[in-house]
Amino acid sequence: MAIKKEMISAKKIVAVIAAVVVVAAAVGVYLALPAIEHGLSPAPGLDSGLSTTLELSGMELNEEAKTEIVSKVLAEIMPYKGVKYDKVNISAMRNGEDYDLRVICFSDACEYQDVYDFTYYGASKQLVQNRYVLEAIPVAERAKAISVALQNEEAANLLRANSQESVTPTVRRVLPETAEKFYLPKTLLSVTWTRFGANPAVVSVLVDPDEGKAVKVWSNLEVENKGDEMEKK
Repeated sequence: MAIKKEMISAKKIVAVIAAVVVVAAAVGVYLALPAIEHGLSPAPGLDSGLSTTLELSGMELNEEAKTEIVSKVLAEIMPYKGVKYDKVNISAMRNGEDYDLRVICFSDACEYQDVYDFTYYGASKQLVQNRYVLEAIPVAERAKAISVALQNEEAANLLRANSQESVTPTVRRVLPETAEKFYLPKTLLSVTWTRFGANPAVVSVLVDPDEGKAVKVWSNLEVENKGDEMEKK
């Protein structure tokens, strides 16, 4: 497959980072909510080794629709290499004839979870992925990605310049279809330091875990500074 070479402006890259931060915050709020007590039922036709539940938000789903949704969701989600999902929760919220789905995947080997958002279109029986925040990554892999990111001179200088060394970074998986826009169509890890407040700062490093190298470094402050220089001119 020929590698697509796309020029992406710094402002667009920062917009992507900002979107990821917002989605992550929303996911954090969702995970803090109590589990839905009603409508819990084992998903039909699943491997008994995988504890999967379908959580219904105050509505009924017939067995055919339930089976269809679970089957399509399980065909789309995929854990990080070497990781097994031990539990998958699917929350369905009806939207007319369609369903908005929040899928949270847990692994005993990982501290954090993978979260996917889908829409299931009832008329066409199509499942479309809207967004994801994938943090179910083994501790050793997370530590390795952070180490690789910190060894990058540009990233290290940005962190020091913005006093972000003490900020705990997030490490998230980037799927091949997204990674292709920035690098290659393969699974990458995004290591991001975010400092909130009056002057928010973001430093993000895209890491190729197979090669053990940083392939992209982004910072919102770098873009802002360039903008200030342009105004002065």
